[in-house]
Amino acid sequence: MARLEQAEIDRIRNGADIVDVISHYTSVQKHGRQYRCICPFHDDHDPSMQINTDRQIYKCFVCGAGGNVFTFVQNFEKVSFVEAVAAVAQITDQQLSIHPSTFEKPVDPHIESIHKVLEETIRYTTYQLDTAEGAVAKEYLEKRGLDKNIREIFQIGFNPSGNSLSRYLSAKGYTQEQMCDANVANVYGGRVSDVFDGRITFPIHDASGKPIGFSARSMDPQNPSKYVNTNETDVFHKGNIVFNYHRARSAARHEGRIYVCEGVTDVIAFARAGISNAVCTLGTSCTAAQIALLKRSAARIVFCYDGDHAGQAATFRAGRMAVESGCEISIVVNQTGKDPDEIIASDGPEGLKNLVSKEMSWMEFVLSFLVKETNMSSYLDKKEMAEKAMTEINRLNDPMEREYFTSQLSKLTGLPLKPRSNERSTPVFTGKGAPAVVPDGLINAEDQILSMMLVSNEAVRRFEEQIGYLITREGQMLAMMIIDDVHTKGSCDPASLMDQSEDESLRSRIVSIASDHEWMNEYDASMMDGAMRAIKIRLLDDEASQYRDQLTQALNGTAMAALMQKYNECLNMKRQLIEQENKAD
Repeated sequence: MARLEQAEIDRIRNGADIVDVISHYTSVQKHGRQYRCICPFHDDHDPSMQINTDRQIYKCFVCGAGGNVFTFVQNFEKVSFVEAVAAVAQITDQQLSIHPSTFEKPVDPHIESIHKVLEETIRYTTYQLDTAEGAVAKEYLEKRGLDKNIREIFQIGFNPSGNSLSRYLSAKGYTQEQMCDANVANVYGGRVSDVFDGRITFPIHDASGKPIGFSARSMDPQNPSKYVNTNETDVFHKGNIVFNYHRARSAARHEGRIYVCEGVTDVIAFARAGISNAVCTLGTSCTAAQIALLKRSAARIVFCYDGDHAGQAATFRAGRMAVESGCEISIVVNQTGKDPDEIIASDGPEGLKNLVSKEMSWMEFVLSFLVKETNMSSYLDKKEMAEKAMTEINRLNDPMEREYFTSQLSKLTGLPLKPRSNERSTPVFTGKGAPAVVPDGLINAEDQILSMMLVSNEAVRRFEEQIGYLITREGQMLAMMIIDDVHTKGSCDPASLMDQSEDESLRSRIVSIASDHEWMNEYDASMMDGAMRAIKIRLLDDEASQYRDQLTQALNGTAMAALMQKYNECLNMKRQLIEQENKAD
């Protein structure tokens, strides 16, 4: 795995705004001077995560997740630290000295073989469109508006009849087993045949852009299977695939939304209209894995399924799954009776752009869909429909929206309804963990010392001269890290400290300390002295306890006298500190 110099890590982090980066993954709301969002690291329905723009850190007050801009991307994307730095650099348009290709992990030779067969298949099928055998397919594509530019972007090709692909791959040195593993060929009775024989091919890639299979259209109008997809292979798992994700991801993050269509040709139609942040799920049965991938790509998911009953039912199922996963969604309802490419044919690219510009909120869609699905003359049916709708309404974070849509539902059903109140007070961003938990007095004292060391070199000097150590492992490690940064850099940055350790408990401690505004306004010498006295008293207690234990053992008179002297010295020092504490109070 590639390595980055600390100076470059610091440069990328300092050049990124944590709100902008988190906004690429989930919707962020301004709340007073700070920001908050739905926490993506647990099943959150209220905005539990707060973002501290001053310190460039985040903290969830439910699950405890916290960190800086790199840890957010690392945990969200489930990538290494170096890959997270590269992702932040890309999001913020900063240059990185190491090429992203150096982050790639070793690949299983079997998996690599499948990718190579598929890459060779793409080369062959795209070439075939410009041959005599591919002339009919090319003419068909051009009549559908898929010009050379679009064909090249999506690597559209043609697999001629007569098992020509199998023969080509065999000539390239690929075995029957390798072709079958990639599902571009089958073997029946010892004879090899092309899976996509006589079909137009649309390559499918994984999230990183590696080919994993095909969706292929028959050129035979009598063929009942107009489209066929690659079967399940070691790289192709339909429930995990989002077609065009590797191309759409960058645009989706930039635009803040990703359009989800029904099929491959719909995605291509969006691209023809200049909308490059569109994908599809190879069918309308959206899975949790696909929702998770979509959630990583943009702050908002916009479903653009067909306007018929099947498409709208699929929208309801997928939308509900997305909402339950904490996604912000909206709906484009296509009531034209035309597919996206047909809209372009009749109304041009502007017709499709105009359609997708009219987004409907999730709850507007829910009420509209459920009314169509319900016998509104039946009390029992209306009651059941109202229960379904109220489930969605009660998930809304905005109390005004809950009131509004409950009122709308009451008007539609004639039923007296009231939204569940799920308001909760927003915790102050103190970083002490869950708001209801009161920290132990000594942990509190450590946190006071460390928080002042973060903002004051004088506090660092005072700590080194008067005490030099803390009680907890994380506290002592963090104190040494702060001292080292101050000595080498002249100051200390909490976001930078998080990059110096992979210890999650230590990172969590940094977030907790760095986010306590009450202590971080300024250095207070008397508070610092008081906190250090509390630590010293505890350490003296521990030392005295050890001397007491040793005094109970059989010792000679000289050793016992020495231990008794040390024991009394501990007690005297402790007494002096307590007296100082009382005077300070």
